[in-house]
Amino acid sequence: MSTRKENERTEMQNSIVRMQIIGVIPTLFLGLGIYGLVVAKGDAFHPLLNNHEVVYTMLATGIVLEIWHLSKMIPLFKQYAKFKQLSGM
Repeated sequence: MSTRKENERTEMQNSIVRMQIIGVIPTLFLGLGIYGLVVAKGDAFHPLLNNHEVVYTMLATGIVLEIWHLSKMIPLFKQYAKFKQLSGM
């Protein structure tokens, strides 16, 4: 029975790590979008970040992806916390 709990815990941890890795993409989009909009001022390290249409698209995409990411992560964290509480781990 202990191995079943450990397998379930490992599976939950793997799901959380997988979602955290996927969460890097919206974070990069948001970071680069904010950089291109606020910091670069026409002198970005990449020419695409000087184009405001591209920057606004990156920001919008990053926001949508981050909302999706959080909608997946929060239930995973709740499920993991409940599992830890019930199993005494």
